[in-house]
Formats: sequence, structure tokens, C-alpha cells
Amino acid sequence: MNATDLHPLPASSKREWGGVVGGGVAERIRALRPRSIVYLFSAGKDSSLALLMTRDFVKQLAEETRCRVYVVYIYVTGNTHPLNNAAAHCVMQWHKAHYGFEPVYLASEKNFLEYVARYGFEKPRGRWCYTEFKYKPLVRFERRLPKPVLEVDGMSPSDSTARARAVSAELEEIRSEQRHYWSWHPLFSLRMSGRERLETLRRHPEFAPVVRLYDVYGDSLNCAVCPYKSRAKLTSLATAEPGDVYAAALELSLRSQRWRERLAALKQTTTILDYA
Repeated sequence: MNATDLHPLPASSKREWGGVVGGGVAERIRALRPRSIVYLFSAGKDSSLALLMTRDFVKQLAEETRCRVYVVYIYVTGNTHPLNNAAAHCVMQWHKAHYGFEPVYLASEKNFLEYVARYGFEKPRGRWCYTEFKYKPLVRFERRLPKPVLEVDGMSPSDSTARARAVSAELEEIRSEQRHYWSWHPLFSLRMSGRERLETLRRHPEFAPVVRLYDVYGDSLNCAVCPYKSRAKLTSLATAEPGDVYAAALELSLRSQRWRERLAALKQTTTILDYA
């Protein structure tokens, strides 16, 4: 199936999400006049919903200002599941065909499991998985873009206490020694459960591959193995495919018995394949 085989539903995102891009935020973004708009897309339900909610407004803005719109997907080398990559590709190519948004694929040349062996998962080491495999490739890409840059993501304060500390407004100016950009969190004030978000995406066939991952694995698998995932999600992965392969790799890489025990759910050796 090609991207052009899927057509927008009669109830477009503009009608379904009327008023979500509030007048205040819309006016501020228009006044900003971004020359580059970057969607941070992981093929997860939140980044998918952020794309769905804002794409009509962004398309209109791009037509008015001639700014470039990119949907950026970052592959975590050695940890992103191939099915997540395929789901992202489907969604990104669909939006290229129907909205003119340019797909961008980024990845680090480093290997996730090698970094697990070197640094482990202990928090005092910092979130090296984010810094090395997502932040640095994104920074290298954005340095080449015309400014101002507007990033669109699926983060909201309700995600976690860490997100609540990091996300303080729907539209934020981010300035540091290395970067200066504007960050837009369209889900900032959205009051919807994870199930409700997924059911919203289910009504739009262009997001069917993303929904399918959640139906089978309960997760997007952008990171197949993560120490912050619940035991239920790890068990779902191990039940759907041979999780003991993941466990064997981590046994060789992890020095911490604590983390080995946390990830023990991956040692599940009975999968649905045994009942085929």
C-alpha cells in the first residue's frame, strides 16, 4: 500500500480538533514567523496525536510564510524495533504525500547495547540514552536549518514528574549556549487518557500502523528495551516475540544485578509462536 492510497477522512483534523490550536498560541506562532518547523516524531501515540492536532494549522502557516516543515524520526541504533521504524515510515510518507511535510531520518553511529555495557542504567550517570542517541543527532540536524526553529512534540506535564518540571507552558522559548529554538507542546492542556488518545488515532487510518503496535505490544517500541518501562510492557514484548534474546544481550552488558532483576520479565520463553 502506498502513502497515497490512504485519504484524509471526511472529518478532517481541522474539524475534529477545532479550537485546539488556541487563538493565543496561534497568534504567537504567527508572530514568531518560524522559517523551520520540526515535528519530533517517534511513532508513539503522543507524538502522533500532536501531529494530528496541529497539521492543518501548520500546513496553512507553511503556505502563508513559505517555511519548511520536517517530520523528524530518530532511530535509536540497536534498540528501536524495526516495526516502529516501519510504522514511522508509513505515517511520515503519508504526510509527505498529503501535507508536503518532509520526512527526515536521523540515527547515531553508536550502538545502544555497547553504551549499556559501558555506562549501565544508573540514573547518576545521566540519561545517556537520550543525550547520545536522540539529542546529539537532532542538534546536528537543526544547526543547518534557517532560524527561527519551532519544534513540535507530544510532551505534556501529566506524562511524569520529570516532564512536569521540564514543560511549563504550551509554547516555550528555549535558549542555551548551544541552541535557541521555540518548543510547542500541543498536548499541554489536553485531558485525555492514553486509551482515549489511542482511540482518537484509530479513527484516522493513516495512523493505523502506530495503533497496531499498541494493540499487540502495548507500546510503540521506539525503544524496545528501556529500564523505565513497566513490567507489563516488558512482558508484552516477551510474549509476542523471543524476549530471552533481549535478556541474553543484557546479561552480557549489564553489571548491575538490580537492573538485571528489573528486566527479568524479558526472560519469558513461552511466546504466542508456541501456540501457532
